[in-house]
Amino acid sequence: MKKRIAALLLSSLLIIMVFAGCSTGGNESGNGGSSKDVVKLRMSLITAGPDELKAWQAMVDAFNKKDPKIQVEIQQVPGTWDDYTKKMTAELAAGSPPDIGRMGVAYVPMFSSKGQLENLYERANETLQLDEYYDVAFQQYMKNDQMYGVPVGIYTLGMYYNKDLFDKAGVAYPPSDWNKAWTWEQFRDAAAKITSGKGGGKTYGTYINLFPERSMQYLWSNGGGIINEDRTQQIVNTPETKEALAFLQGMIKDGYSPTPAETKTLPPNDLFMTGRLGMLVEGPWMMPSFSTIKNFKWGVAPIARPDASKKAITPNYIDSYVVFKGSKHVDEAWKAIQFFIGEEAGNILVDRNALGIPVKKSVVEARKSTMFSTLTPEEKEVWFQSIDFSKEVPFTTNWSEMMNATMKKFDLIGLQQEDAEKAADELAPELEKLIKEQKK
Repeated sequence: MKKRIAALLLSSLLIIMVFAGCSTGGNESGNGGSSKDVVKLRMSLITAGPDELKAWQAMVDAFNKKDPKIQVEIQQVPGTWDDYTKKMTAELAAGSPPDIGRMGVAYVPMFSSKGQLENLYERANETLQLDEYYDVAFQQYMKNDQMYGVPVGIYTLGMYYNKDLFDKAGVAYPPSDWNKAWTWEQFRDAAAKITSGKGGGKTYGTYINLFPERSMQYLWSNGGGIINEDRTQQIVNTPETKEALAFLQGMIKDGYSPTPAETKTLPPNDLFMTGRLGMLVEGPWMMPSFSTIKNFKWGVAPIARPDASKKAITPNYIDSYVVFKGSKHVDEAWKAIQFFIGEEAGNILVDRNALGIPVKKSVVEARKSTMFSTLTPEEKEVWFQSIDFSKEVPFTTNWSEMMNATMKKFDLIGLQQEDAEKAADELAPELEKLIKEQKK
């Protein structure tokens, strides 16, 4: 009897073990363990197009292969940055945010001021060799023992120019060395000589974009700006800012640049690509599109400065990886971010001409010969050298409101409906009010 009971117990135990083995075997992950051992991370992002999305996916695929216990899934958010911020705000309110996000630098202060982002400062200090990265990339994110974003890549501005139009107008090409950047007088003279024609077939010497994030460099190089670096005071009504705005207004008034109204039907990027724009200040994100131009030669140069005694300046735009508050996998998200700013990921992005200049110095040094391949070696240096001439935009927690107020006045300047000096004086109290309304 005892032997029969023992046999029955042994048989039952074997059956249980078989079913248990089947259950585990049915959920095996790529690393030989249970799927329950795999941490799945959601990563939200907005992209500049399908080619950039492919670059993101290649980088994520490489991480997933390298660490099969952590699997990142991309969730692309369609639309604009405003659409993205609205969606992230809604998901945070619902208690179901993604783990990782690609966040535009202008929006990080808004989300961090509301306590919606994880402070990654200690993790960065403990696990990163910060001297391996460009200082400018981390400067605006690591402050007062706080770091709410990790830099994705470095974008700056440079001046694209149509070499064929320069040749036709008999204008010498601008220098590629930021220390020898054109003066405003040289910039204006070149624009005047290149401008030709009338009406729908007019060729413009340049495009003056008065949106502050595309015109800030002119104000800065003249000692002015919109608000100060501490974000505590408006400086739009200073003599230096007014002088810079008057210069820009004059370029539009004299017909060397299309007006804000004209660009609604004549997008500047299209004007440049069709050979009807001599100079255009934009970032390296335009390189893939401009590389398809076949009907004329073009190059890149530093942005003009007021005179030879002043320094040429470019804004930098350094989007970041963030970890949203509410993520249950902050440690795993940090591991993924570490990979994303490392050498392997950096090389993947360089191969696909995506996300600007890598933040890791070793990647840039090793890949200089293959980056920006459509440019001459001297012109490539315009982008690399621009890092040392770049400055962060003083984004505030209510930056959108500041830009809306600013553009209402700057549009009037561009449309010649208000004098630059008067518009600056009228804008000043509005900015002062918005500065006081910032969330700390």
